[in-house]
Amino acid sequence: MKNVLLTGISILAIVLFFLVPRNRAWFNDRIVGYWNNFINQRSHLDPEYRKAKRWGSSYTLSKQIADFISRKGTGRDAIVVVPPSTYFKERNVDYHVPEPAVFYYYTGVKTQWIYGNNVVKANWIVGAKNGKLKITEVKDENTLNDSLAVFKRYPWTK
Repeated sequence: MKNVLLTGISILAIVLFFLVPRNRAWFNDRIVGYWNNFINQRSHLDPEYRKAKRWGSSYTLSKQIADFISRKGTGRDAIVVVPPSTYFKERNVDYHVPEPAVFYYYTGVKTQWIYGNNVVKANWIVGAKNGKLKITEVKDENTLNDSLAVFKRYPWTK
């Protein structure tokens, strides 16, 4: 009889605990939310899928830039000039430009912001035209300077 009484009191305490709105919200957000994430993630084990899902267009477009450059043969020796995110936003490209260290983490390719010290060593420029990325190889100093002059009109945002 004592065990039945203790079991009943325990069940009642648990029910009362979850009747409090804050506790119910915690349970739904934490426990149920983690379970739903687990169910979704166990069917998507590919690391590239998970990276793209987590970091979005910032990751996928950075990978596209790196893949294009590696197909052209320069790959890891490339230094890419990337304009501010506001430049891409004005040209209808959903690309929040990651900082150079993050871009390197994503792709293994070095980038340089337009005000960086090594911008004169850049051999690729990323731009946008008609809602799409435009990746251009720097063949002369005039191309680089003209692109930098255009990019400097756009403010940096975080």
